[in-house]
Amino acid sequence: MFPRALVVQSCPVAAATIEAALADAGWQAIVVADGMSVAREVDTWAPDVVLVDLTLPPLDGWFVLAAVGSRPDRPLLVVRVTDAEDVERAISLGADAWVDGDVHVVAAAGKLVPAIAA
Repeated sequence: MFPRALVVQSCPVAAATIEAALADAGWQAIVVADGMSVAREVDTWAPDVVLVDLTLPPLDGWFVLAAVGSRPDRPLLVVRVTDAEDVERAISLGADAWVDGDVHVVAAAGKLVPAIAA
């Protein structure tokens, strides 16, 4: 059974790139483009990891973290935080890992996600 990742990303190009990187690393991934779909997918698909884009319409990544961050069996990765305040806020909402804006998203997906889920 392959580990599962839920990719929460509103940009189709970024979502496809992350999904491909995860597939190359042996992950099964699905993509949702908005924060409103996340709770449903977490409940029905039971991903091992949720990759969260903080800039989602209409409900942003902070909403996603608040909604599912307290679930101990759902580790979260916040992709592209911009500053130390974002890191602190993400941790307080249940995030397990993050990358800053200078780190390529594919590198984060390919390297950090397997380590988090292990």
